[in-house]
Amino acid sequence: MALLNPYLSFDNNCREAMTFYKDCFGGELFLQTVAESPVMAAQMPDHMKDLILHSTLTIGAMVIMASDLSRVKRVEGNTVQLCINCQSEKELDTFFSKLAVGGQITEPLADMPWGARYGALTDQYGKHWLFNCPKE
Repeated sequence: MALLNPYLSFDNNCREAMTFYKDCFGGELFLQTVAESPVMAAQMPDHMKDLILHSTLTIGAMVIMASDLSRVKRVEGNTVQLCINCQSEKELDTFFSKLAVGGQITEPLADMPWGARYGALTDQYGKHWLFNCPKE
């Protein structure tokens, strides 16, 4: 079975953001800098050596990937949202409250007509998150 994983682009604050997400969700965080890749380090100026070339945050089957490097100009928008389907309302409440720190809640957690508890927010890094959990 194929899996779809979000890949986030950051503007020189990937380490900070991914560490924040690890604090929110738990899991295992892997960070690789430009300097840690001999091929990339040889192609980049010295001031870019500490930027994150690639990172992964693995939380069970959920994987979030990210980098400071992008071949295209980054433009934050509202066309992509990251949806976390939680296994329990406790998990939903925990993730939502932690990720909301420094961000903006756009839809407070509430019971929805489709039989779930749902909420939405934009985090302090401008990423749009949706949270959904079937009612227990």
